[in-house]
Amino acid sequence: MKLIIFLSLMLLIFTAFIMSNKQCDYPIPKDEQLVDYILAKTAKLIKEKYKLYPCGTGVAMPGGPIQKLALYFTTSYPHSKEQLRKLVIKSAHELLNAVTENNEIQEFLKERPFTIKNIEIIIYNHDKDGRGLRDPEISTTEISQGILTSRTIDPENSFRFKNKFEESYEDALKAISTP
Repeated sequence: MKLIIFLSLMLLIFTAFIMSNKQCDYPIPKDEQLVDYILAKTAKLIKEKYKLYPCGTGVAMPGGPIQKLALYFTTSYPHSKEQLRKLVIKSAHELLNAVTENNEIQEFLKERPFTIKNIEIIIYNHDKDGRGLRDPEISTTEISQGILTSRTIDPENSFRFKNKFEESYEDALKAISTP
């Protein structure tokens, strides 16, 4: 029995050693490199500027051209609906500016100019202990396809949304511009 365990352990160590020396066998295409660079750089900027914590990225580029870029964040304390609106709009502008200002990526975009409809930002709102919030507090706020949506989670069933609030990008922009 000890011999089987020893041989299994040696095989596992040998396999790990062999696999750790493997590198990517194909070059990463330029468009993917640019997407990775822009998303990473923008996520870092948003984290530093707005104290949001990156938790994911996304890209839609079926067949090649880039159609949409997405960043996902969490909060470290509860934010109000108004605060989340402001954060999601400002974060969307940061990502949009990063794409607009990068001349290299322009040839890989499906639509030029890239607009707010090509950006998706989702913020998952949490309490100071990292737990998700329930109705009446906002659980998530997102901008996708030019529509800002905030949702609350049903206190009776954490797998269901209870309330959903939608507004156009233009209306959200007016709301954060008015004192």
